[in-house]
Amino acid sequence: MKSFFGKNRRKSADLPNVTSPNRLGSQAGSSHIIEVVGVNKYFGDAHVLKDITFYIRNNEFITLLGPSGCGKSTTLRILAGFEQPDSGDVFFEGKTILNTPPHQRKLNTVFQRYALFPHLNVYDNVAFGLSIQRKLSKAEIRVRVEQALRQVDLEGYGNRWVDQLSGGQMQRVAIARALVLKPQILLLDEPLGALDLKMRKEMQIELKNMQRSLGITFVYVTHDQEEALTMSDTIIVMKEGVIQQIGRPTDIYNEPENAFVADFIGESNILPGRMTRDFEVEIAGYPFACVDPRPGSDEVDVVIRPEDIRLEAPTDDSISGVVSSVVFKGVHYEMLIETDQHEWLVQSTDKANEGSHVGLAFDPDEIHIMKKSEHSPDRRPTVSEGDAKFPEQFPEDDW
Repeated sequence: MKSFFGKNRRKSADLPNVTSPNRLGSQAGSSHIIEVVGVNKYFGDAHVLKDITFYIRNNEFITLLGPSGCGKSTTLRILAGFEQPDSGDVFFEGKTILNTPPHQRKLNTVFQRYALFPHLNVYDNVAFGLSIQRKLSKAEIRVRVEQALRQVDLEGYGNRWVDQLSGGQMQRVAIARALVLKPQILLLDEPLGALDLKMRKEMQIELKNMQRSLGITFVYVTHDQEEALTMSDTIIVMKEGVIQQIGRPTDIYNEPENAFVADFIGESNILPGRMTRDFEVEIAGYPFACVDPRPGSDEVDVVIRPEDIRLEAPTDDSISGVVSSVVFKGVHYEMLIETDQHEWLVQSTDKANEGSHVGLAFDPDEIHIMKKSEHSPDRRPTVSEGDAKFPEQFPEDDW
């Protein structure tokens, strides 16, 4: 099986220029609708956001991805105006919005708990925000509400009560209630977390199609890697308040910047390696050709995805081991291979029997070389915070 995203890996020489944090403020008036610059946030002694800097492009689906406690929801709340940073700034269309209250920002938030009013029907739930503004006539409100319900495929549901709706329908009502206010940005804080697996997968496609048809910016928060890979134009990977990597889903998956990203996004074999020269790496004592130059240090981390490994007959000049576990996963078999130095995870449509002796093979472009970091399996903190790079704007036809 080939890589989840195919073999479109780009080397550093092919990557677009990166935007350094101190240049972001000078780019106002570009396609960036939001710029977050040097934001820090403390809760008591806990430093929950550590000098984070990124931008969001107009009409983009961008996802803040990371484990619980990484700071992604706090970042969203700062964008919404529910929290204030202790330092740094947030710009909307080139102007700071730190002193702009939430109700005056041109964005709306959809939470995991939909907070629908059970005593109101669908129509009145969607119309609630417009009604309390008291700026529109009842006729104008009706037009806006019916339009919002059409946008989320709930036309004709206005008279239904909340307890008559499925989880997916309640989610769409919450989105319609946000859309009826015509925000330029929709913030979504783990909105699919309360749905079952089948409904989550369906809503992933619906949300992405909705974002494209509406032509507005979605900022999505999740810990679910599949959601991020499925829906996003850009993913921001976070851990412990630090941005680890920013890029397109294909780049995040195929070109992780450190061991944390490689391990968090999909399943990986992360191994210590040694660069013997440019485009050659030693893994478990064997030399392998690769497509990466030496990254500045001989000692590196090597990532090989389990779907990129082939099982072959063992030879004296190849990594070999014994199959210790075989699990059928439906579309492939998942096998653990015990070698002298490491345990390897292999995913293949070809089955090997437990206890059999096999060789491991992989192509040069299936070997990804990374610098050692604090997330390396054999190392503790040495890397500085905030080293993530943000590629310049990608052409829309690449999204």
